[in-house]
Amino acid sequence: MASTLTWLDYSERDRRRALDVIDLFRETGTVDELGLAGVRNSFSDLFFPGTSTIQTRACYFLLLPWTFLRLERLRVSSSKAVARARQAEVNLNHRMLRGGDTAGVFGSQAGDALKRLPSEVYWGGLGSWGIRTFSGHMWAYFRSLDAFYRRGAQFTNTPRDPEGRSAAPGNWHPHLPAPPSGFPYENVSVALRRQDAEYLRDRIQARHPESLLAVLAGRASPPDLAAGRPWQLSHLPEVSPALREHLRDARLFAICMQGAALLYNLMLSEKQAHDGRIETYQAELADWVAEVQDLESDLADWRLDGVWSVVRAKSRSLGYPTRSFVTRWIDNLKRDGPEALVPQGSVARVLVREREVQLKRGRARLTNPRRLELWGGRSGTGRMAYRWGAAKVLLKDIFDGLERSEGDAGNA
Repeated sequence: MASTLTWLDYSERDRRRALDVIDLFRETGTVDELGLAGVRNSFSDLFFPGTSTIQTRACYFLLLPWTFLRLERLRVSSSKAVARARQAEVNLNHRMLRGGDTAGVFGSQAGDALKRLPSEVYWGGLGSWGIRTFSGHMWAYFRSLDAFYRRGAQFTNTPRDPEGRSAAPGNWHPHLPAPPSGFPYENVSVALRRQDAEYLRDRIQARHPESLLAVLAGRASPPDLAAGRPWQLSHLPEVSPALREHLRDARLFAICMQGAALLYNLMLSEKQAHDGRIETYQAELADWVAEVQDLESDLADWRLDGVWSVVRAKSRSLGYPTRSFVTRWIDNLKRDGPEALVPQGSVARVLVREREVQLKRGRARLTNPRRLELWGGRSGTGRMAYRWGAAKVLLKDIFDGLERSEGDAGNA
């Protein structure tokens, strides 16, 4: 019988937490087994603010506000807004799935049973890019609609002043481009019109001008979206020295800490006495050792101060145990060399074991035979890319839109 994950519908917060857990299991290579998500997410927010790994296409940054604005114009009440908004999003997805380009369209498999709506995935990004001006959570937005309509009615007969001080309040950016003709029944597509792409580019640059996302979106020609990692773009002339230094820190952190994840998987394979997996991780660690050895000159003067400064700047919670684990791993690597971290009895193995027990306590696979038995064979070995995969999809959509002529994109 297939395994399932269920939860009681106590609250929206509980439901969202359960969905976050499901997202973690979608990509076994990036699961945060050693508790490094705080650092990873800090660099991700620095380089690609407003993005997430489960965003699929740039069009949703416009389709969603257009949808909610339409509900506001129809004065849909707070009591009906949740159901109406859900149906409107499902209908949008249906129409997009009838188009020629359906990659990244929500609901292609789940259909009407979609558990996580696009609005939940993009709500944070809409606020980060300044497209959404309502400051609360989406469910607070729905509850606020009745009061929003009452406040708006007070401005109906108020003369507008040149500075806009007496303008009616709004939940969305005032210069949002108008939707395509026939929206939401026609011309619903993943393709961005030129004016849509220009608007998204301008929003990114206005709200996050120092980010790598803004640098790349503002280029006259598309960046190399085939690059496997964001630091491969640090040579671009538009990249500032400060951003280039952050990319260097992110690169060295990703490479160095991947070794800890690979060692963890090797230790699990040895506990299982699984010869095939042992050989696999020994080979991957050998490649990692060779790569780190080539970085000897880069690592010699590298300090973690830049990493911790990014974490502080992004207000990420990072406790002493995490900082200690990272610092000790890097110190051992630099002092003894990467090859000394792998053998049986190494200090690094003790460090990895202690870290898992610290994080998971009785659920640690290295100490709990039952948890080890349930291990799938690979956990958290992927090298950190700091949301570059999702970001380059959004950038491609924007640059494709910029190359179009003015007018509707149609069902491209």
